[in-house]
Amino acid sequence: MEEMKYRPAVRHANIDYSHGMFFVTVQAAFNKTIFGAVVGTKSVLSELGEAVADSLRTLGERHPGSEVVDFVVMPNHLHAILRIARRQDNRKHQLGYVIGQFKGWIAKVYRDLRAAGRAVNVGDTPWQRDYREKLVTTEEKLQAFRRYIQLNPAKWSSDRFGPMTSYALGNIALLNKRFVGFVASQGVCACELKPRLLWRRKAGAETRHPEHKQTEVVISTFTSAQERAVLGKLLMRGRRFVRIHPGGIPPREALEPAVVRACELGSGLLISPVPFGTGLNKQRAMRCNEYVLKQASEVWAGTITPGGTIASLVKALGTWGTGGEARHPDVGGEVRRPAPSHLDAGCALTKN
Repeated sequence: MEEMKYRPAVRHANIDYSHGMFFVTVQAAFNKTIFGAVVGTKSVLSELGEAVADSLRTLGERHPGSEVVDFVVMPNHLHAILRIARRQDNRKHQLGYVIGQFKGWIAKVYRDLRAAGRAVNVGDTPWQRDYREKLVTTEEKLQAFRRYIQLNPAKWSSDRFGPMTSYALGNIALLNKRFVGFVASQGVCACELKPRLLWRRKAGAETRHPEHKQTEVVISTFTSAQERAVLGKLLMRGRRFVRIHPGGIPPREALEPAVVRACELGSGLLISPVPFGTGLNKQRAMRCNEYVLKQASEVWAGTITPGGTIASLVKALGTWGTGGEARHPDVGGEVRRPAPSHLDAGCALTKN
């Protein structure tokens, strides 16, 4: 049997971890966005993220003398202020024990959800191996940490992204047209593409654009295999599109010739919040997909991975043909198509 390697302690030697108040940060495995998505200024949680939040709320019931003062669950990590009272039966490293029990419970929930196909597969555990903590010693520090927690979702986007149209190539006038959005998760073969109508905002779309088949523009990041397959069909049919580049618009020589030609002819537009060379960033990609869902009057989808970021965004922004008031009932799984209407025949994703 292979000998287990010694792992040095990462806690501070001068801190008493048997009791006190601590600001704790726990990271998701591989920094994957498995707990939900930030939409606007709010963190919208996946089923796994909701389990994390519920476990934090009820932590004191499982560990008497422990209390979560405040917390926030973000797409790929959580912050919590944990107060541990002084008790005779506390362990020397009570903080680590409580966090370990919490992480273990969520790992079990994750494995159950993964087995049921309702959580993104990131391996055996949803957590990175350790956690980070800071000792809270004054009221001023406590309030500062609470403000940090409360503002974390709002700062998630504002600290990272510029306007989506900071950089553009092609026909900028396409931004004034009626958008049909398309989203699909990564890691799914294009051969499985079967576009489904997620929602349509009624809100006068028909009266604003009576010739909708001539005015609609398909908008997407066109990054996943199924999204690229849709782009290929649009290019082949000469349909109009807006493509969002989360990592910046490549130079012309690096773009597909058909895309460059569409931009030159006025049927294509490429936009990005960052210059080329910035690199692909998961959080920025989420923001770009959020832009697609918010701008589109009609949204179609390929395969959506349950518990993934697209599923979380649809959960937050999805409507059921009521102008934004009703949530879509099948987020993350098979999407039921609404009753047929005259608009279906004109969808840019399925018809010439």
